[in-house]
Amino acid sequence: MHVWRFRLTEPFYYQHAIFDGVVFDNEWAKIEHGQITVKTGYAWDGCSPKWHLFGLVTIGTPDGTLRFSKPWTWEASLVHDILCQFRAELPFTQKQVTQVFRDQLIEAKWPLTGLYVWAVDNLGPQDFPQ
Repeated sequence: MHVWRFRLTEPFYYQHAIFDGVVFDNEWAKIEHGQITVKTGYAWDGCSPKWHLFGLVTIGTPDGTLRFSKPWTWEASLVHDILCQFRAELPFTQKQVTQVFRDQLIEAKWPLTGLYVWAVDNLGPQDFPQ
């Protein structure tokens, strides 16, 4: 059984230049007018990898301490997760998805941005359509 750390209770919106001109819509995400909307109910586990031991403790990549009731990497991990999950249906390269992740971590002022970007670039999904 997979344990999700986060679940959206309302839609999440994020504007980025990479989304300009892209139109996409499915059960979990919509992209139009340069904005991605992640729909209510979407669940993800934050930054990966993580292992959940006996439902009691989580070991793995930290999401950062809470800022405004959410971990620092919350938004970046959400958008990265959805873009990777639907990479076969979306027109983005791995480099573009990593750029969005980087931009969001910079916006959040995450002090480990370089390390996390290296990790998703080298250890994250590599099978993006060309």
